[in-house]
Amino acid sequence: MSTKAQTVLEEFRRLAPDEQRLVWNELARTSVPANYGHLSDQELTDIADQTFVLLDKEEADAQSR
Repeated sequence: MSTKAQTVLEEFRRLAPDEQRLVWNELARTSVPANYGHLSDQELTDIADQTFVLLDKEEADAQSR
């Protein structure tokens, strides 16, 4: 990552949460998504596996009410 990009990220982190949300929304709205092509079945399966591992960990770490 370039020094300029690192500086932008550091400045972003210094913003208040509301300001960060506004910047994030604007970046998401104006950024052009890269054309990476379609995900393979294996890539989708791997993503699903990772998601379920994270969800299981979150559930295990959650405190009961």
